[in-house]
Amino acid sequence: MDFQGIISTLLPILSKVLIIGLAGLGALALSYALYRKKGGKRKLPLKKSITVLLLIMWFGIVMVLTTFSRGQNFEGWVNLRLFSGYLSAWHQWSLSEFQLIIFNMLMFMPLGFLIPLLGMRTRRFMPVLLTSLAVTTGIELIQMFSRRGIFELDDILHNTIGSIAGYLIMNAILDSVKQRKLAFRSAGLALCIPLAFVLLFTGALAVYQTKELGNLSIRPAIMQDMRGVEVELMAGLPEEAEPASLYVSDRLYNLGYGQEMAALVERSFDLQRKGGKRIDGMNRVWSFADPDGNPYTFNYNLGDGGWQLYIQGERNSAMSEEETAKHKEFYESWMRSNHILPADAIFSIQNGDTLRWDISHSKAAIAENEKDFAQGMIMLIPSSAGQKAPLDLFYAMNENKYVRKVEIISPAQAYEEVLQGNFNMYNDLKKGDLLRIEQVELVYTYDSKGYYQPVYNFIGTVNGEDWETQIPAIH
Repeated sequence: MDFQGIISTLLPILSKVLIIGLAGLGALALSYALYRKKGGKRKLPLKKSITVLLLIMWFGIVMVLTTFSRGQNFEGWVNLRLFSGYLSAWHQWSLSEFQLIIFNMLMFMPLGFLIPLLGMRTRRFMPVLLTSLAVTTGIELIQMFSRRGIFELDDILHNTIGSIAGYLIMNAILDSVKQRKLAFRSAGLALCIPLAFVLLFTGALAVYQTKELGNLSIRPAIMQDMRGVEVELMAGLPEEAEPASLYVSDRLYNLGYGQEMAALVERSFDLQRKGGKRIDGMNRVWSFADPDGNPYTFNYNLGDGGWQLYIQGERNSAMSEEETAKHKEFYESWMRSNHILPADAIFSIQNGDTLRWDISHSKAAIAENEKDFAQGMIMLIPSSAGQKAPLDLFYAMNENKYVRKVEIISPAQAYEEVLQGNFNMYNDLKKGDLLRIEQVELVYTYDSKGYYQPVYNFIGTVNGEDWETQIPAIH
């Protein structure tokens, strides 16, 4: 969940939490007034009452974000590998992954910020640390047993760091108020954690920028435990491999390209933009409307360079040959005049109402060739209701530019990575599993800088169920 997803989850509940909080504060004030009216002498500090109420509201929001907003889709998963979240963010080079690390810290800052206001005993470091550990561990256990999340050491670490950061900030404020001037020592301590993470992420960015090739999301953050797993190899594995071609596409991770395509469809089909760009994971989304007010959505995917323009819910009946020929001529002319339809694309009709253009190449040809090539498909459903914009235009055609030949490891060397558990898998292997490898082939995938890299695709079964994973071919 990125920041926009977090905000969209929070907005519907904030007003409810505020109302509940105010109602709770009112009930507390009324109870205390009745208590004093009946002769009660004990004073109820207002600051402490408000702090307790804020802590309760904070805990409710955290439970919604971490647990109640999720489905029961997890089967008691546990991740005890510390810093695996950093490896995942690095391999994917994903903004949302980095945001998640930051959010896990920011989410617990209010806990450390508020605890010192409960009294002098809770102004010390150790009570804040132990309370933070207890609360975050409890939430992780609730997630695991309710099957609404994964018990992760990384979450406990980041939640606790965030709480300590909040404590240090509050401590600096209280010390400054007490001394009636800025408490430089406390303020310096409060800056330590933010500065440490700024340096960490800046260092990661600097290392990433010095690399020619990008990172591969197929690399695992957590290696498989192969102890007790039986591996049966049923495919021949050559000990050597010929160099393979390396390509690059400038359409991936290129927001400028996405904006250019959004502007193209807006201009070409008389659409009017509604609002700004939205972020949904790897997608960048724009909203449009045609002259009749029909809503259109344009979605550009950073990860694969593909984009789509579509209108919700509408569908045509099958087109006649005359209608098909007319639409084909119009859209081919439009795409060629805007240089987005390669000359060697093959046309076909799908489902009676969908125009389609395809270009494909064999895996061997891609690895051996030393020239630029286009690959992918375009699917378009024209409107039969007089609308200028198509009902659906899905563009997944990439222009791959040849870079050079690169040395790659052999299939036998890639197999050693599998034996070591250095591969991605949705459900972890466990003792007693039978992993059968039936086929190994050289395929291609895009990295985080848009390079089209060779990788080995292993195909087989785990306990009779289909299994597939990829191992990088460039080391």
